[in-house]
Amino acid sequence: MENRMNRVMQELSQIIDKFGRYLLVIAFSFCLLCLFKLQIIQGAAWDTSAFVLGGMGIICGVFLLFKLSLIQLSDRQALVILAAISLILLGIWNYIYRPVPVSDYKVLLEGAQDIVNGTFGKHAAQPSDYFRYYNFQIGYAYYLSLLMRVFGYRLLYFKIVEMIVITLTVLILFKTLRLYVDVHTATFGAGVFAIFPYIFIGAGIINNQHEGLLLEAAAIYFILKRQSWQNLLLAAACITLAQTLRPTAVVVVMAIAATLLIQAVYHRSRQRLLGTIAFVAAFWGLGWIINGLFIISGVAPYGIKGGNPYYKFLIGLTGKGVSGKYTTSARKSQLYYDLKAYHFDYGLYKQAAADKLRRVFVHGVNLQDVMDRFTSFLGNVDNQYNLGGDQAFLERHSLLISSLNFSGIIIYAGTVLGTFKRVVTEKVLIDRVAYLLPALIYGMFFFAYIVMETQTRYRFEQYYALFLLATPVIYRWLKIIQRKMFTDNLTDPLS
Repeated sequence: MENRMNRVMQELSQIIDKFGRYLLVIAFSFCLLCLFKLQIIQGAAWDTSAFVLGGMGIICGVFLLFKLSLIQLSDRQALVILAAISLILLGIWNYIYRPVPVSDYKVLLEGAQDIVNGTFGKHAAQPSDYFRYYNFQIGYAYYLSLLMRVFGYRLLYFKIVEMIVITLTVLILFKTLRLYVDVHTATFGAGVFAIFPYIFIGAGIINNQHEGLLLEAAAIYFILKRQSWQNLLLAAACITLAQTLRPTAVVVVMAIAATLLIQAVYHRSRQRLLGTIAFVAAFWGLGWIINGLFIISGVAPYGIKGGNPYYKFLIGLTGKGVSGKYTTSARKSQLYYDLKAYHFDYGLYKQAAADKLRRVFVHGVNLQDVMDRFTSFLGNVDNQYNLGGDQAFLERHSLLISSLNFSGIIIYAGTVLGTFKRVVTEKVLIDRVAYLLPALIYGMFFFAYIVMETQTRYRFEQYYALFLLATPVIYRWLKIIQRKMFTDNLTDPLS
């Protein structure tokens, strides 16, 4: 009986491994095709000056970081150097580009100020209020209100906090990479992440993606470090806070839970299975407590866990909501007009949205529209710099922005290519948790965004997963190039 059970578990592990590898190969093949279509075939869209300036910037930056990584550094020295690189770069960028709150981020700051003033609850209770139909944003508004109580209302202090948050994410990336690669590779990978334009270009923008990613990165670190009960609970606490600030953290939660469960099956370990249950229970329990505290405090009369998933799916599959009206401002989005059409009766709206989704699936999804949107999401430049509210700056410094966008797409494409090489050549997916977890995170975001609303700036968590996966491959490529160049210099008779 026991031998039969072992065979069944072994066969199940093999099925999971093969199925996962095939899905990842498909996902990264699709990413490369999107990048090829939008950046190579349509590459003429890049201005020559931006192409040269952005390309030289990446070559110089990667070369210097590679040379830095070759120095014999302790982990502490590497952390200090990486922190200095990140803070200096972020400081320079914030000095050059001084965005002001616009769109949702302006509304979030206004909500934070209302929380400080004690007037938020009565507004959030109104059916037509932004924080009623986007109640998952309340957690981040509350976080901003805590910063306001400490630092006041000056935008400078919020930007300094954003700089520190991004720098801490760089350092956690280094510590996570160090769990399974040497200090040289980890220094290089975290250094490139620090200079990655799609990360630092949004440093001056009030953005829950920064804090959300920091907490998600910490949860990933605790899971990969050692699967002790303490680390599992710490990971659950970090990811619960991340979910409070940014709801997309639920994808990371599912990836962690799936990773723990797959490892339990693969190792046929009862303890790992209990750890999976403990992680999910801790996440759910802490989330329930936080949601209850928001209700009891009066800050969020309807809690922070409602949301409107129908809306995200409708936008993703059809490009518009139930009413067909488009967004005119942050407070008057498509969802606002959808709810207004039903007199802000949330029950009637959800029923109408569900009926429309059923009709979409019965009569067929417009695959052309879905693929156009998804291809753009995967292959175009990150658009977060447009959220800075300073259009005059963008117009005056169009060459700088275009150069940063080009260098950003090169790094992004490089990590996709490096990860593609890894998923094609590595024979076993589920054997190593350090490979399995970031692969699942990327894969789950990939497949979720096929049917949900997308913008290129939503790739934020995927960037982090790509760096975890691609850094060892890219660093190995650079070492091979260095060795070939060094050997050629020795054997060249004209040298």
